[in-house]
Parts: sequence; C-alpha cells; structure tokens
Amino acid sequence: MNSETKTCKNCKKNFQIEPDDFGFYEKMGLQTPDLCVECRAQLRHIFRNERNFYKRNCDLCGESMITIWSPNKETPIYCVACWWSDKWDPYEYGASYNPARSFFEQVGDLYKKVPKPALVGMRNVDSNYVNYVADCNRCYMIVESSNNEDCIHCYWIQLSKDLVDCSFTNKVERSYESDDCYDSYGLLYSKSCHSCTDSYFLLDCRGCTDCIGSINLRNKSNCIFNIQYSKEEYEKIKKEMRLDTHSGAEDLRKKFALFIKDKPRKFAEATNTVGSTGNYLVNVKNSRNCFHSYNGEDNAYSVHLWREAKDCFDCHTAGRSVEKIYNSTNTGIQASNCICCHNCWSSNFVEYSFNCPNGNNLFGCMAIKKGTYSILNKQYGETEYKKIRAEIVDALKKKNKYGEFFPKELMLFGYNETTAMEEFPLSREEALAQGFKWEDTPRGTYGQETKKSDEIPNSIGDVDFDVTKEIFSCRECDKNYRIIENEFLFYKKLAIPLPRLCPDCRHGLRMSSRGPNKLWHRACMCDKSNHVHGGEKCDIEFETSYAPERPEIIYCEKCYQQEVY
Repeated sequence: MNSETKTCKNCKKNFQIEPDDFGFYEKMGLQTPDLCVECRAQLRHIFRNERNFYKRNCDLCGESMITIWSPNKETPIYCVACWWSDKWDPYEYGASYNPARSFFEQVGDLYKKVPKPALVGMRNVDSNYVNYVADCNRCYMIVESSNNEDCIHCYWIQLSKDLVDCSFTNKVERSYESDDCYDSYGLLYSKSCHSCTDSYFLLDCRGCTDCIGSINLRNKSNCIFNIQYSKEEYEKIKKEMRLDTHSGAEDLRKKFALFIKDKPRKFAEATNTVGSTGNYLVNVKNSRNCFHSYNGEDNAYSVHLWREAKDCFDCHTAGRSVEKIYNSTNTGIQASNCICCHNCWSSNFVEYSFNCPNGNNLFGCMAIKKGTYSILNKQYGETEYKKIRAEIVDALKKKNKYGEFFPKELMLFGYNETTAMEEFPLSREEALAQGFKWEDTPRGTYGQETKKSDEIPNSIGDVDFDVTKEIFSCRECDKNYRIIENEFLFYKKLAIPLPRLCPDCRHGLRMSSRGPNKLWHRACMCDKSNHVHGGEKCDIEFETSYAPERPEIIYCEKCYQQEVY
C-alpha cells in the first residue's frame, strides 16, 4: 500500500500516513488519524503533569499532602494511601451511556467527578515526592522511573542505585549529573556512555575507566581530552584540576564544551538497532520515529518505549512486555490492546480510560481497579458491554474520532503545568488563544533564602554549616530550594560541590542537551579522503535529531566508526 498525504485538522500542515501504518490501524480496528504526529502528541501531553508539585489537603482523610494538582483545581484529589484504599468505590460515580450526547462530554463529566491520586505510583517504599514511579526504595523527587534505590532528583531512570541529578539511565550506580548512560558506575557530568566507570565529563564513550573530558573513546583508561596518559600522570593532572571544587568543575565544563565542538557526532544515539529511526535507541528493531527506546520492536511515533514493548504507536511511556498500545501514556507491565489510555498499567482491552490498573474490557472509565466489562464506571455483563461499546465506537467513527485522544476541552491542568510545555512550548497568550488552560498558582518560593549561591563554599569539604537547615536561591531563576540530608551525604561521599542551581533548572539543562524528539532529513558532513568514500564527500543520508542549523558535525554510521578512538 502506498503512503497517503493528509492535512492536519489542527495545525493545517501536511503529514504522511506511511504504508506500515495502515497495517497497524487495521489490526487495531482504527481509522487513520486526522491529526499530525505532533498534534497527536500535544493532546496526550496536556493531560500529564510530571514535575509541578503543590500542597493541598486530601479530600478524603483531610491530611496535608504533596500533589501534582494545585489547590484551586475543582476535582477531588486523594492522597496515595486513600486513593488505593477500599474506603471509597469508583463505581459509585457510574453513569449509563446516553447516545443522544457526545461520548466525550459524558466521559468529561466523569473525569471531573472521580477522585484522582495525588501522585501516580505504586509499590514504592520510603520514597517521598515521587511521581509516575513504581517499585522504588528510599528515593526522593524522582519522576517517570521504576526499580531504583537511593536516588534523588532524577528523571526516567531504571534499575539504578545511588544517583543524584541523572536522567535516562539503565543499570547505573553512584553517579551524578549524567544522562543516557547504561551499565555504568561512578560517572559524573557524562552523557551517552555505556559500561564506563569512575570518569568525568565523557560523551559517547564505551568501556572506559578513569577518563576525563573525552569523547568517542572505546575501551580506554587514563585518558584526558582523548590523550593517553600513564596512571601516575593521569592522577597528577586530575588532582590539579580540583574537580572537587565548584570552580574546578565549572572550568572543566567550559573546556570540555570547547573541546567537543569540532569533534564528529553520530547522526543518532543508536546501538544495535535494525530498520529503525529516532534517537537514543538501544536494541530496537523495526521502529520509526521513536525516542529513548530500548528492547522494543515494531513501534512508531513514540517516546520512552522499553523492555519488550511491541506494536506501540503514538505512545508516551510503555514497557515491560506490552503490545498493541495506541495513543496512550503510562501503559505498562504486560498490558495489551489499549487505546487512548492514561495510567492503565497491566490492563487489557481498555479504551479511553484514566487511572485504571489491572483492568479488562473497560471503556471510558476512571479509577477502576481490577475492573471488568465497565463503561463510564458502570459494570455490565459481557454481552451488554460489547453491545454498548460497539454503539460508542460506531458513533465515534462516524465523526472520525475513534482513536483520537481526549479533546483539550477536558483538560484540567494548565498548559504550563504539563509536559506539553517542554515538548511544545507556548506563551500564556498563545496557549489561551489556542483553547488551552493556564495555571497562575505560584509554585515554589522566592526571596526566603538563608544562603545565596555566592555564599556557598567552593568545596564540599569547606562547608561549616548545617546544609539541611539552610534555604538556597537558584543562581539562574532565583527560586528557593533545599538540600536534604541524604543528598548532602551523597555530595560528601563523591566530593561534589554543592549545587548552585535549583532542581528544576538542573533538570532543564539535562533535557535541553538531549535535543528535540523530532527528525530532519540530512546528509553526512564527512569529507575526509581517508574514509571509505575516498576523495569525494560522503553522500549517505539519514534521519537525525540534529536540526540543519545546529553547529555540530554530523556523520553517518560508517564515517563515525572510523573516527572513534
């Protein structure tokens, strides 16, 4: 089947329905979308607040709690313990489907009434202020993560331990300010590294130990700025760098940025991939336009697919043996056949539902746990359920809406609270003009600091005050922040200077360094005569997240491999 060009009904730009897409839509019983990839993603993101936290009281037990829902939201919010408890019954909010009304109007009514969890998570132990997190122990302020221990201020980490300010790690331990790293230990200020140990400021290195300020190294040790030294020379230069001080670390950060400026980069961070396009891919097969995905197959237009995710299209976070997931967020742990769902873990044949773990055959449901054959939180027998479901699907298909995510009219978050702000930033005026909400509730405090950034000692060893009792102000945004005891102990253990930026600004820097979840068609920039293409410029083309106007030197796979050390 040939590709089809359509015009997005939202942004009016043309987009392609690729030949492989038709097979997926047919398999899932879906219509082809009327929205482009970006507009489909934006709709999913506006229902998702990951990192904006507030204080309010639980609407069931009355206790004060930390939550992603601001106090002015007119919807019931329960603390995590109450939400998971048997103290309330989500079926009490059930309503019969009315064919004379729009399905989205009816599900919107339910969405406003049914209690929502203060934070999203399950099976976490001694872990405070974590969101979209499962199976973690002794963690603090981590988001979108699972199976970790003793981690602080991290984002999207898996099977990791003893980390601070890290993101997108898998099986990484005792590391700081590192991103997109795998199977590593003792990495500081590093990015896109595999199987590396006890190193500082590395970029795209593999199997390296005791290296500093280096790029594109393979199985090296005692290297500084890609120059090989003896063990004694390495230790002497490392000591002179004073990496245990703020001034020393910042000086090396600047020198490293200059050093890598003229070094070639591979067109994509991709390891062991077959027939796939995107960025930050590991062990991926037949996947298109996917970003941060590992051990996945036959997926498309998705972000954060992991651990045996298969046949997932237009998804944001799906993993742990899931398949046939469409246009959904946070659907994991052996889930299958889910369409337009949000936080429906371990569920099967669930559609247009929110916060429904371990469900089967649910349609338009909210907060149903282990439920079956339910529509709009009302339970039916199997035969009647299938009849009403077919009626709703038929009505949606007549308007070409079946498979389109919940409309923006149902959103309760402000646009600036959601992950849409990171992916598709808008000003307040732009967001309101496009029909989105905006949240004006202040978040965080300003002007209450007891220590300004210029009052923080250069070295962690020179700190002579109780860090945990002080309030700091961010050097970048002036927001106040604290340092908890376990965080301070981590800095002391690794001889890391106290941070001058708040956690949000630190997170923002890591995210901005990753580049957008978007691809451009470009050609290899290599013109070296000693490469396989000889005296002519390489003519290999590819899809890359490096926009044409970016300054980096981008190589194809073959040319890049001839440049690694």
